Amino acid sequence: MSARPLTNAELYAQAPSIFASEPIEGVSNRYNFVPTHSILDTFREQGYYPIMAGESKVRNQENFGYQKHIIQFRSIDNLLRPKSNEEYADIILSNSHNRTSSFVLDLAYWRIICQNMLVVPSHSFQHHSIIHSGFQEHKIGAAITEVVSFMPEMEEKINLFKSITLSPVEQLSLAKAAVDIRFDTDVHHIAEDELLQVHRIEDEDPTLWNVFNRVQESIIGGGIKGHNKQTGRNITSKAITSIDTKLKLNKELWSVTDMIASYKEPVMAMAA
Repeated sequence: MSARPLTNAELYAQAPSIFASEPIEGVSNRYNFVPTHSILDTFREQGYYPIMAGESKVRNQENFGYQKHIIQFRSIDNLLRPKSNEEYADIILSNSHNRTSSFVLDLAYWRIICQNMLVVPSHSFQHHSIIHSGFQEHKIGAAITEVVSFMPEMEEKINLFKSITLSPVEQLSLAKAAVDIRFDTDVHHIAEDELLQVHRIEDEDPTLWNVFNRVQESIIGGGIKGHNKQTGRNITSKAITSIDTKLKLNKELWSVTDMIASYKEPVMAMAA
């Protein structure tokens, strides 16, 4: 199913905290409350429309309605031509109204064949975190422009990932790094090849891009089998649902994949 822009009513249904009318009780006088919904039109005016939203679960009901939330924005060009690319560059906005988060804009890639979101770590491009104190709305527009300007560079990076072939040893090394990122290896034993299983024919070729996607889908989507070293019991990992954890794992795995590309690129250049 192709994505379509969401109305404000649909966004509210997915994440009511986007539409908080006031901050959580107890914020300081320096805190400038800026409801997330007030900047939705800034994105729309720059050609980026919300297609997905979510919010963190809260245990303390006092935080309900103020918790961290996330909105995924896609350009009108990609919305009008939903099958013209294998993946789309999207913008992810996260914020909260309980003092736990600034406005943060991240660059993400949405892979069409598996409906999988890959988030680029902030050190790969100009990261934007806009604090509430002294907030000015024009900073959001400038941040959107800045993030969009880095999209071609990141697309070149993805094309590099697609051009690199990994040996079986290198595939296992990437999977092992992902195990370390996802699990407490002092407690859990996970066989690296659990993360390398091919779920669709498009991912069969052992390119760095394909292996990265296989591994990312495994650690985020769950279903990885292993055992608990302390109890001896078999385990099966659960899907990651936490916003913060999902973003963190995505960014750390991208960093490892980028590191492998940097090791392989000189070899490719010499071979040419």
